[in-house]
Amino acid sequence: MSRASSNLDELEHDLAENLRKLRKLLNLQLVDGGDADIALNSVETFCVVAMRVMRKTNPSKIRSEARTVEIKARMDGIPVIREAA
Repeated sequence: MSRASSNLDELEHDLAENLRKLRKLLNLQLVDGGDADIALNSVETFCVVAMRVMRKTNPSKIRSEARTVEIKARMDGIPVIREAA
């Protein structure tokens, strides 16, 4: 397993865990087929597609786009979560 693949495995695991936490926190507001349920389903589906695309993308492209997103977030004053290197 390559380092990039390993990093994506960790990212996918963390993402799945965070989505589970969101679903659990929103559980009282989630009615099957309700607006919140549909919205969270959309986010979950987007995340699955994004992970599949990332697995097929050159790691340097992913790093470049991540830097671009981080720079934009900092310029917009949005908090940025950084992993320890």
